[in-house]
Amino acid sequence: MNAGFLKAVGLNIMYATLLMLGIARYNHASDFFVTSVVRELPMKAGEVVYKDYYVNAGTNNGLRKGLVIEAVRKLSAFDNINSKLLGDTPVKIARLKIIHVDKTVSIARLEKFYEKEATPLTGFDAVMIGDLVQVAERQ
Repeated sequence: MNAGFLKAVGLNIMYATLLMLGIARYNHASDFFVTSVVRELPMKAGEVVYKDYYVNAGTNNGLRKGLVIEAVRKLSAFDNINSKLLGDTPVKIARLKIIHVDKTVSIARLEKFYEKEATPLTGFDAVMIGDLVQVAERQ
């Protein structure tokens, strides 16, 4: 096999592993993202289980209760032929609705996931810590 190809595959695997471990980050200091995911444990069968998504932005950043935000994951586009990174592609994962807001933190709940048929594969079918958030265009 081509040494360049093997190196590119190895780098892709290493970077994906670092992302999953939270060591590598796409985010910049000015980005707002999901910082924590908290869920209830069901106490009986059939009980509705809620997940709260904590975001590092609040009223100081213009967010308010009832506002709809989108979870966005940046995917790396890699040219395997020339062994180089082409850039990042933002992919919308889900719509979240803010249920509580303070000055610097907001808590949101899932409104809906975007259709898998219309979005690129993201690796996980969930909103994850590190996913970027942005105000949804349509409220």
